[in-house]
Amino acid sequence: MGVYRQFTDEQGHSHLAELSREALGKHTDWSPAGAWRLHVHPPGTFLDWHPSDGELLITVLSGVIEIGTSDGETLRCGPGTLRMTSDTGKGHTGRVSGQEPCLVLMVKVNA
Repeated sequence: MGVYRQFTDEQGHSHLAELSREALGKHTDWSPAGAWRLHVHPPGTFLDWHPSDGELLITVLSGVIEIGTSDGETLRCGPGTLRMTSDTGKGHTGRVSGQEPCLVLMVKVNA
């Protein structure tokens, strides 16, 4: 389990950065949120390049998905992994690995 920031640089490339527990301090108070949704991705699903739909908090509830960024990094996300995403450039890919469906909770953050 880990907490990651997924973002876009000035050239439109997506990147991942692991966040420390100290960096999460400002997020421990209630923050406004918009909508939420659940995604169920069957085993073997490949999600081609796509940007984030605004600023999102995404956590894997079950299964495993591998996130690929345009800088070539890959992050394996299992249950409990949290991503704070705002990559609006080229975006990222996703690939469900293993034989279990991947259940993902997405929460849209209000700015």
